[in-house]
Amino acid sequence: MRLWVSQLADPRARRTAARALLAVCVVGFVATMAVLVGFGYGLTRWIFVLLVWTVLIFVPLRIGLESAEALGARTRRRLADRLAADPERYEKTAHLPVLVEHLAARYVTMPRICTPQHAHAAREAAVALIRRTNATPAPRARLRDAIRGLLAVLGHDAVRLSAAVTGIAADNIQARWAAARALGTLGALVTILVAAYEDRWGEMEPLSELAGRTRDAYLAAVMDYCDEAAIEVDAMPWTEPPLTSDLPVERVEAIHGTWTAFLAAGLPAPGALEMFTTSVLQARAT
Repeated sequence: MRLWVSQLADPRARRTAARALLAVCVVGFVATMAVLVGFGYGLTRWIFVLLVWTVLIFVPLRIGLESAEALGARTRRRLADRLAADPERYEKTAHLPVLVEHLAARYVTMPRICTPQHAHAAREAAVALIRRTNATPAPRARLRDAIRGLLAVLGHDAVRLSAAVTGIAADNIQARWAAARALGTLGALVTILVAAYEDRWGEMEPLSELAGRTRDAYLAAVMDYCDEAAIEVDAMPWTEPPLTSDLPVERVEAIHGTWTAFLAAGLPAPGALEMFTTSVLQARAT
């Protein structure tokens, strides 16, 4: 029950509940009219029945759903605090969205160019990747591999964005914004996955891709560059040294392609999300 109430903090969940409520009220109206006809009253009282189902049932419950946003947010925070003491919290699939949202709120600062939809996409992708790595025999190693692969894509996309905004044939502003948002959302995803890994298993071992650099500083530089590239007219180039990833370029491009396709599809996009998580997990599978 707490989990269901906590979902009302999400506007999408409230819209889904509102559609279900409307469907129930329509069915109730039709059923009531059928009963009245069966008792011989005919259709003469349809206006009264419609007013009952609309004014006395649908409207109050619809208002209650919208006012439940604050209650849902409070319940979600309390549930996250309670789950923090559960050593098996990441193995409970139903609770993963609550855990991921809590980590995102604590560790992620989205670039200004990104929208709330992009923040939600990062959380959705994080939940899907954690869920799929949990289904493997070695979830810790598989999640670490996923983070390493996404870091490689992150460095690759930062270089690509830099070329797009500073090169001779610089992209138009819409393309720059789309690329910057994709990079910022990917950075948020990596940040959430790292936070989930360390919340579950403790501090992550240094990543060879960073060649001794601080992981948090690198991620912060990526997020800052998103706004630099998207907002500044004369944007500076990306100056961070390249990552020393051993991931083949074709695998990096495959992850990049499925990531941009997932963002372009809009939410919900279960098919595009499945393709993205598959590409990430297959990147180091062989």
